[in-house]
Amino acid sequence: MRPYQRFLKKWITTNLHVVNKENFANIAELELHAHQQDHAANTLYAIAQASFHPNYHCRAIADKDGVVGFLMYAAPGAEDEAGDYTIYHLMVDRRHQGRGHGRRAVELALAEIGKHGDVQRIWTSYQPDNAVARELYAACGFTEAGTEEDGELYAVWTPDPY
Repeated sequence: MRPYQRFLKKWITTNLHVVNKENFANIAELELHAHQQDHAANTLYAIAQASFHPNYHCRAIADKDGVVGFLMYAAPGAEDEAGDYTIYHLMVDRRHQGRGHGRRAVELALAEIGKHGDVQRIWTSYQPDNAVARELYAACGFTEAGTEEDGELYAVWTPDPY
């Protein structure tokens, strides 16, 4: 098998699964590289936060070998504009980075969010020095739209009108 075929096979098997008691322990064991610690919020905190917000959706990123990452998105809440969704959290375990899992997870999240039917925009944010996140979201069709009060950059994705 050629190297690119191995990559595509690995990439294509990436899926999102609802966080549950069967995959929670695997999610709890996910790690980032030391230099990435400031780029992502604590995953367990995000899961706890979602338990208080019914519009937050936590997903395990998995491939044929098991859980490789975590993603959380939010549907619009009562105080949000209708049709505005947000990807709040995305991380891929340090041992599984560079294999396309992050990009595939974002693409799957966009598709899942799209099933809600009312999507006008999907927002995300990242640290200005996080070149990997910037490139990943740009590759998935996000456009940088400004800087938040805390200094993070925010980007927006809008569905194709056709």
